[in-house]
Amino acid sequence: MWGVSFFVAVFVNFPIIVLNLPRLSKPMVQLDIVLQVVISFMYALIFIQWVYRAIKRSYSLKKQWSGAMLMLIAYSALLTLANTFIIGLPLKTASTVITRGGLMAMIGYAFIRFMTETEKKNEVLIENEQLKHENLLVQLTSLKNQLNPHFLFNSLNTLSWLINEDKAKSQRYLQKLSQVLRYSLSMQEQSLVSLKEELALVESYVFLLRMRFGENLHVSINADNTEHCQIPPLSLQLLIENAIKHNIISSSEPLKVMIRQGLSDKTIWVINSLRPKPDSTGTGIGLANLNQRFKLLTNREIEIKRDDASFSVVLPLVA
Repeated sequence: MWGVSFFVAVFVNFPIIVLNLPRLSKPMVQLDIVLQVVISFMYALIFIQWVYRAIKRSYSLKKQWSGAMLMLIAYSALLTLANTFIIGLPLKTASTVITRGGLMAMIGYAFIRFMTETEKKNEVLIENEQLKHENLLVQLTSLKNQLNPHFLFNSLNTLSWLINEDKAKSQRYLQKLSQVLRYSLSMQEQSLVSLKEELALVESYVFLLRMRFGENLHVSINADNTEHCQIPPLSLQLLIENAIKHNIISSSEPLKVMIRQGLSDKTIWVINSLRPKPDSTGTGIGLANLNQRFKLLTNREIEIKRDDASFSVVLPLVA
């Protein structure tokens, strides 16, 4: 505000400065210019600060108007008296003083209005960004919560089946299941995990699946750069679960799942052989939710590729 006030003071007194340039060597002329600029600067600074406070505190128009008039009168009286008793100018110069005071008031008011409107717009933008961020967090939490019940339901079904078939195996299965569930719960507060952690989960999860499917399920993992890449948690597990849900798994038609990194290490592929179960057309909710998670966290979408023999999902990694 100091800079603006000084600019306004110099601007309204510029004609006086220009007219006095030929006589600038005289001390009285120098004093005249200094008085005009200094008193005008003080008035502009006080006026601008008061108007800014009045607008921010939502003063009534009557209060704003009366305050502005009082400051204009005080400025005009002070500068007129200074011109008369110090510089020796006639009292009729009061009209030019009032004109300059009114001009400074209009410029100062226009500046403050512009500044407060800009501040309001910036506050609205910041508020909108905060709301967007909070909304994204809510969406992400909602999507996570949609994945975990699905995983838990299928795992408990498997455990129930194993208990009836082999109690010893069911104990080992339960230990691995607890590890997987512990990972799932610990990842609730994390948006991204290292690829190494995610692959460790996949290995435990595959162990559980092989307890049920035996050699009818083949899962291979080929990934090297796993420590410096990140991925939304439980992404790979969901795709393996999806492959099992929609494909036939038997000794004559074993399900093959391959997990491998892309050539640039910026993606990871989950490829499964395609032997669809009869009437296994899914709702697509699982993949849609997974895609939404990646959009929220990485600003990139998953890719789905399909041919007669295989179904592939390409997930973007965060370096």
